[in-house]
Amino acid sequence: VERAVFLLREVFDYRYDEIAEIVEKSEANCRQIFARSRTRIDAGKPRFQADLEHQQELAHWFLAAFDRGEVDRLVEFLAADVVFYGDGGGKGRGLPRPVYGRDRVARLLIAFAPQYREIGAQIQPTVINGQAGTLNFDAHGQLINVFVFEIADGLIETIRSIINPDKLAHLGYPLSDVGR
Repeated sequence: VERAVFLLREVFDYRYDEIAEIVEKSEANCRQIFARSRTRIDAGKPRFQADLEHQQELAHWFLAAFDRGEVDRLVEFLAADVVFYGDGGGKGRGLPRPVYGRDRVARLLIAFAPQYREIGAQIQPTVINGQAGTLNFDAHGQLINVFVFEIADGLIETIRSIINPDKLAHLGYPLSDVGR
């Protein structure tokens, strides 16, 4: 979202109201996102990336809140402009579009939690591509999907749920029919 806002404004000279419609955020939020990006670029500083240990700790507490259905606690771990991607690749139950914003993402995750409990899903923390993540198994030990968390500035900025079997097969686990 940050890159999109920056490019649409800086490179393509879109108005903030147009950008807000494209990225499904408020005009004020887009102005703030652009200002933060501009400040970082002008300072020549990359975004602060949490070390892996801190990422895993944050993911642990986030997952505990997810498992217990604690919406208020869950929201504390999410950046205001968090985005959730559900990659089904046409072969799994993904999401047709990303979900943007702390409240929407929290509601989405809280809706998933009872379904995971109902099927006896087991969530195993792991590291995926150098980032905190989880392997999510059904009650029979078959892989449903993975979550990958992009964490910066002490908050979860992106959650990627990969349920596309083509992208999971290389992990070597038998794949679950749940979500397909």
